[in-house]
Parts: sequence; C-alpha cells; structure tokens
Amino acid sequence: MTETSDIRKIHIAFDGQDTPPLKIHQLFDPKKYDQLIGITGEITADFINKYLSKFISVNIALSSESTNRLSADEMITKVALTNALLSSANKEAAKIFSALTSDNQTNVLNSLFRISIAPTQVIHSKFYLLSNSITHDTRVILGSVDLTDASFDAQRNQFEEVLVFDNNIRLYQNLADHFKKDLKPVLRPFFTTNLVKAAQKQIEESKKDQANNKQESTGPVILDNETTDKIAETDMVDLIKHDVQHDIDHELIPDMITKSMRNVTMDRSQTKEKIAKQVKQHDTIYTLQKEAVSPRAAKPKLKTREKITKQVQDALISGMSPQQRDAEKKYTTFLYDRPMERNIANNNSGLYVPNDTGTHPIPFGKIATISEIRDGLKSIDAVMKGYQQFVVDYDANYGKRFFEAILYSFTAPFLWEIRAKSSLNPEDGNDVPNFLVLGATAGSGKSTLLRIINQLTWNSDRSLIDFGTIYPSQTPQKKTKTVEVMEHYMKLGSSYPVLMDEIEPYFFQQDQYSRHLVVDIMNELVNHPQPIAPLIGTTNYDSGFTMLRETARRTYYLQIDKVIDESQKGAANQYIYNVRKTLNNTLFKDFVMRMANLLEDDETPWRDFNSTTGRLDFLAMTRQLFKNYYEMANMPLPDYFSETICDDFKESSRNRWAKLYLTQQDDFQYRQGDKSLLFDISKLNTFNGFTADSIEKYRNALPIELCVDGINGKRGKFVEIKAPEFFRWIGEHNPYEETETDSTENEQENNVIEEKPKKKGFWARLFG
Repeated sequence: MTETSDIRKIHIAFDGQDTPPLKIHQLFDPKKYDQLIGITGEITADFINKYLSKFISVNIALSSESTNRLSADEMITKVALTNALLSSANKEAAKIFSALTSDNQTNVLNSLFRISIAPTQVIHSKFYLLSNSITHDTRVILGSVDLTDASFDAQRNQFEEVLVFDNNIRLYQNLADHFKKDLKPVLRPFFTTNLVKAAQKQIEESKKDQANNKQESTGPVILDNETTDKIAETDMVDLIKHDVQHDIDHELIPDMITKSMRNVTMDRSQTKEKIAKQVKQHDTIYTLQKEAVSPRAAKPKLKTREKITKQVQDALISGMSPQQRDAEKKYTTFLYDRPMERNIANNNSGLYVPNDTGTHPIPFGKIATISEIRDGLKSIDAVMKGYQQFVVDYDANYGKRFFEAILYSFTAPFLWEIRAKSSLNPEDGNDVPNFLVLGATAGSGKSTLLRIINQLTWNSDRSLIDFGTIYPSQTPQKKTKTVEVMEHYMKLGSSYPVLMDEIEPYFFQQDQYSRHLVVDIMNELVNHPQPIAPLIGTTNYDSGFTMLRETARRTYYLQIDKVIDESQKGAANQYIYNVRKTLNNTLFKDFVMRMANLLEDDETPWRDFNSTTGRLDFLAMTRQLFKNYYEMANMPLPDYFSETICDDFKESSRNRWAKLYLTQQDDFQYRQGDKSLLFDISKLNTFNGFTADSIEKYRNALPIELCVDGINGKRGKFVEIKAPEFFRWIGEHNPYEETETDSTENEQENNVIEEKPKKKGFWARLFG
C-alpha cells in the first residue's frame, strides 16, 4: 500500500523532466532574475514580503475563478465587474497594501511593484515570466500554483502542477507579447490612485513629524477604517463610471453592456435558490460524514456498510417531504433531444425515449407513408370539425387558435434549438417562447385540447398534470411549492412539453410566481441554450385574462373564449370521444424526422418576420412542413391554417381598454396641453362592479408605450395615457382632434380679425 508521504502533491518539471522538490525562492529566484511578469489567481502580502521583495520590477495581474455556462455579457457583469466591486467593497487592496513591508509599500508607490485587475474582463490564464535585465536569462513557469504559501504546501492535500522552461526565448516572448498587447489594455491598478494618494499623504505627514521630532525613519503606512471606507466608496464609483465607460469608449466591451448591467438582477431569485439549495446539500453531506463515524469509539472508525447505506438513503430523501416525492412522481413523460447524436441518413432524429422497461434510451421518430400522413391530417381535421360544429359563433379565424396549439406542440421538443438558430442577439431568444398558455372560459374544450395534443404527440392522454392538485390544498406555502415543482418538471432533461391543466390566474398576475418561472427560465434559455421542457398550460379566462408585461413577452398566448353549445353537449362529448379513439402519434413521429433534417441544414431560414406585425414567426418552418404534408396528401390547405403567429394577449388587452373607455368615457379626463388622458384606476373596484383584481388586470394590459413618461405613467392612482396613440390603439375616433383643429382655426380667424382695426398710415390712406 502506498504511503501518503510517498505521493508527490507538488509536481515540478523542468523542460519536461521531473525535478526534486524545490523551495519557493528557488523557483522565483531573485538572485538569477530581477523582473517578474505574471498572472495569478491569488496573491498575499506575506508571499510578496518573503519572496518578491528583492525583485527590481514586479507586474502581476489577478485572474478570476472558473465560471460555468455564462454568456459574454454575464461574464462582464456577473463575474468581472461584480468581483472588482466586491474587492473594493471588502477593501482587499488596502488590506494587502497595509500588510506589506514599508520597503514594498514604497515599491508600490514608485510603480516598481504593480498589481492589476480587469474590471470588465474575465481572465482565467495563469503564468509567470521571470527575466534578468543584464544577462537576459528567462524563465517561464506554467501550472496551477498561485502566489501564496498554501499553493506550495505539500501537506495541504491538493495536487499542483509546476512546469518550468528556462531560456526558451520563443515561449517567453510569445507570452510576454500576449501580456503586453492583449492583457495590458484591459487591466486597471489594484492599488488605485485613491489608495496611493492616501498612502502618500500619510507618508508626507510622517516625514513632517520625523523632521520635527528628529526621528530616524518613517514606519509603514497603516490606513485607518475611515480612510479605507472613503477609498472603497470612491473606487466603486470610479469602477462603474470611469472604468466601464473607458472600456465602452475604447470598444473593449459592447456599448449595450449598460442594458445588461440594468438587467443583472433579472434571474437573481433563481440564483438565490441555487445557493440556498447548495447550502442545504452541503449541510446534509456534512451530517452524513459525521454520522458515518462511530461517535463514542476512542479511536474513531467508520460504521458498517449496512449502517452507512441506511444513512445515505435517509440523506437522499431528507430534503423532500412526502408531498414533494408524490409531486415528483406525477411527471412521467420523457423525450430527450440530443442533436450531437442526430443522423438523418440512419433515420435518427436525435430524439430518444426510454424503452418499455426503462433500462435504456431508444431513437424516436419514423418516416410515415403518404397514406399515414393523410390519415394524420384527417384526424386533425376531424378534431377541428368538432369545434366547428359544436362551438357557439365559431369561425375560421377562431379555429386557427386550436390549430396553432397543435403546431406549437409538434415543434416543442426542438424549440430550444430553433431559439439558438434564430437569435442574432441573446435577447432575441425571447421571441421563441417556452410557454404556451391557452386562456379559456369554462366549457370551451381547453382541457380536451390538451388531451388531444398529448395523444397526437405521445399516443396517450394520461400525461396531463392538474395544477391545483400537485399539492394538497392545506399544504403550507402551497403556491410557492407548486411553482418550484413546475420548474422541476421543466428541468428534468426532457424536451417533451409539460402539459399543465387549470393553471390558476394568480400565477400569471403575481410577480413572485410568473417572474420566477417564466422570466427567469427564459433568461436561462436565452443565455444558455439547453433542452428545458416547454410548458403548455390552460387557465381560466373568466372575466378576462391578464399577465405581467415581462411574462407576456415571453409567452405565446392563445385565447379560447367561446363555449361549446350547451344544448349539444351530449352530442359533442360523443363526437370527440369517437374522434379521440382514432388519434395516434404517427404524424408526429414523421414530423420530428423532417424537422431534424431542417435543423441540420445550414440553409434553413429560421428568421422569418411577419411584414404586418414585425414579429418573428418561430413556427414558420413548422407551417412549411404542414403545407408540404397537405400537398403530399393531395388535400387543400384548411381555412383554420394560420400563416403567422397570433397575438391574442395584445388583442385581449386592446379589447379590455376599448370596452372600458366606451362604457366609462366620463372617467377619462383630457389634458389639452399634454394631449393626454388621465384615468383614476382606483375606480376599478368591487364597489363599482369590478372584480377585486381588476386594477392590476387593467394596469398590466396597458402597453407602456401608450403611457406618458413610460412606466411611471401607469403607476399610482392616476394613469396618464397618450390620447392620439390610445385612440388609434383601441380603434376609436379621437374626439379631441376636432376640438384641437377648431381651436387652431379659431385662433387664425381671431388673428385676422385683430389685424382689421389696425390704423393705416398717411401714405396708405392717400394711395389706398
């Protein structure tokens, strides 16, 4: 058995040859080299004082810790800038400077010793370049070590690599040029101008006292808390206002980084939850370690395997209540999208499902015959004819909503790939929503449509999850836990949509729920493309559906507000029952093969914008595939086939405010000077016949661009609306246009009248 002492934790190799353990001063040899340039993850004052004091020149940049799955803008805002601001707030530079010897403090003040940071760039490099200005000897040190004693501690139980190359001129020059040309422009002093001025001021005052009291020498600079507080405050302001602006002006970072800075807290709730979960997990693991050892033995030893197995089992379920475990079991539909495994030539769509016994994944998808395609289209048509026959006031435009939901469900497993291919900028990803909401009145057939979608894609109608029964009604914090489970379902790795029935309206209307799930998940998808399952859900329309603006932008909303004829309900139920017995997912299996082919083709045009609305049609390729289906089946394109996405939330919002204006005109007060309408939104209360949540419904439904002073115009008791734009939006005549025109004409007439009584001069009277 190998003894622990025989294992080399610090592995040093000179030019590829293993070397016996070396002391730090032998690696960073101040006798052989007098200059040091490098990048390190960490540096301590103690290391500088002990090993770098005798170098004539030291220039060190501080790198950042490893980051995981962050976008370019997040690397700036959430890593580089955040670390720089935290460093200033925690006074790290002042602490290191105060701990330096007085000689090394002088070296810093004379710019002989320089430490730098990159406030808007993430540096993950690590290397050290030593040179001699007289002999021109060079040394390159590569590896994992930092400039700390701990990095070189063989008893630390951490492996470190140190690769040394002496007098390798090409390697040295390459890295030296890289430091000078690439890194130096983005670096800023770690010991800032504010810190240097404070230190110099203290030294000058010390010299005065020295002269007056005839002291032999001045001591080291030790900055008090009041001084370092002021330094931290000023440094943080300089970082944001000066350093960020400098890097924008010099095109080192994009000028739109300010937008990313403004949105840096968008998904903060999700990050907090991850941190809290990690803390809980660590506590569980610490407890597991503790309990795996016999507590009373004089010489602690591990317990038996059986006891440890029981403790591990208990630990794995300790964080879940019985209700949580039951909720997790409700989701059973798995469809995995693996583009790297896609092989169209071998009929592999890249989608996989578990086999019947759940032991391993098998490919999903199969090209259908023309006859099977025709049968699939006829099944969908039979569904649509059911709505056409039994829904009151049905028309082709209304039918498009049902067909759009089917198209979305077919596309759902690939939405994350389409989002990545159609986005030029990260924020464009919000145009490919991961949420489809069917807003419907009771008796409209919305739940039936959800089951039909399940059958057409999964060949089953049992994958639906009832929102209200995920947890029992008396569960503490039921709303929060329900949203957490929804997120859990979406992040199980499957790309098959989560089918959620009867989502309660509070989820969309209250910020802490919809922002947490819809906004945060979309931000995660935009910045880190990955197969997070889409959510297709129904919700009660009732007196009107509304959701927060941020939620609405990231959601595809289809309004199904017409009911099935009550007098024909029995016939309708029988009809749809007969139709559903014929449904299968053969067409969907063919569809995924054809969509996979489009995704593999670099020429596929994913950025299809509607000329009227200007919105991205993220279902454009799906529409094209279905057009091909109808052509192959020699069937006409049905009237419920939509040529572009619907915009029902915007339409329902417009309709809501149009009705409000037409029925409450006297409550809209016109301000002629601002050409605006003032409306007291507090009147939308139960006393006046509105529902308890009407104020927020109407506030959410009003577009910000119609409000005077933007978002401020829709806050508070009085909503102020731009009159001309508002009347164009609701499609009603602006009665104040005539008044303004008449006023202008009257003013012109008055001016003419006023000019008549002017007295004529002598020559005018004489000659007319």
